[in-house]
Amino acid sequence: MRKILLATTAIVGFAFAGAAQAAAPAPVTVNVGGDIDVLAGLYHEAARTAPGPDRANHDFETLYGLNFDINGKGTGFEYGGKLTLDNNPDISNAFTGNGNSVQVDQAYIFLSGGFGKVQLGDSRGATDLSITAPTVGEGQVTGRYIDFLDTTTYAKNFVVGVDGTDHGTNVTYYTPKVGNDMHKVQAAVTYEPNFYSYGANVTTIKNSTFGNLTQGNGASSPYNDVFKGAIAYTGSFNPVTLGLSANVITGSSGVTTGFGSPTWIWDAPVGKVKDFTSWEIGAKAAAEGFTLGATYTDLGRYDTVVSQNKDQHTYTAGLKYEFNKASVGISYLGGEGYSNLLNSSASGYASTSQGVNYVKDFNSYGIGGSYAWTSGLTTNLDGVLFDQKTDAGVKNDGYVLLVSQKLAF
Repeated sequence: MRKILLATTAIVGFAFAGAAQAAAPAPVTVNVGGDIDVLAGLYHEAARTAPGPDRANHDFETLYGLNFDINGKGTGFEYGGKLTLDNNPDISNAFTGNGNSVQVDQAYIFLSGGFGKVQLGDSRGATDLSITAPTVGEGQVTGRYIDFLDTTTYAKNFVVGVDGTDHGTNVTYYTPKVGNDMHKVQAAVTYEPNFYSYGANVTTIKNSTFGNLTQGNGASSPYNDVFKGAIAYTGSFNPVTLGLSANVITGSSGVTTGFGSPTWIWDAPVGKVKDFTSWEIGAKAAAEGFTLGATYTDLGRYDTVVSQNKDQHTYTAGLKYEFNKASVGISYLGGEGYSNLLNSSASGYASTSQGVNYVKDFNSYGIGGSYAWTSGLTTNLDGVLFDQKTDAGVKNDGYVLLVSQKLAF
């Protein structure tokens, strides 16, 4: 009898354990990856500060990142998150030149299901749906070449403006993808209390001369209550695939520029930073190894003060061809608008005069190539020619040539 009771107890115990294991949710999976990218650059700019030191014309750069993707499943829903650490420029130095510290680029959690997806944390948010012109190598006219140019003489904001630098803390809702296997549409909306404020930053002072001050007494941005909206379409018309997107970003500001202004509007004329609304459209088509795409962005009054009233636009185009282990591409970026980091100490610039920071003619032309030796190991080539001219008649032109070895894992 005792043996029977012990056997019965064991069977019941195993049954309960099995039931408990079956009822428990699947374990969370964590995928870790990243990349190391070593670049060599040869570069030249015609414009220089007055009297001006000698310019460097070659250097190395190392970029690296580490990505953690976390995924789990519950009953009728999925959840997870993403954490990305890298030494790429962020808002504190993207406009002003690189630093060299590891920082958080993305850190968010999500919950998704038939209702769509809710995402909370540090990310670009809705504008991740945006379609951009294709590039190869190190990104050509929208890529890493700007690290080798001087922000006080070259208008980097046309490359990283609204909004290639944003990874602020926000809440984003993505709709489910609506359609069929051939045609799908998705939309998203984001709310961000303070533009470019992320991580442990908490804004304690709003609309001061220094911008919105975080608890660390650092200015995060002049913009509050930022909303983003985006919609994207993907379609298949064998053998062509097509993508279309549109997005809008709006933010308000009560900041008045002056001594101690946020660094990315440091040399703007004194005045109230304007509220802004920007919008962008993009399109891309691919077939037989070729990808052709273009974007148009109306920057609105982004990064301007009350005395700066001229139009601000950028436009890009790119063509890429992929074959075997190689890819090649050409790209173009043009625009006009204010670049309020162009330094008043540079020859021809005088930021206290109205409109002198207005770049009325900006052009960059890129060519690039990439070869994959094996999985994850890639050699990249980039060449970018640029020229710009301000309303004050100050010209700047030059080139950046890059070669890099990249390891992705």
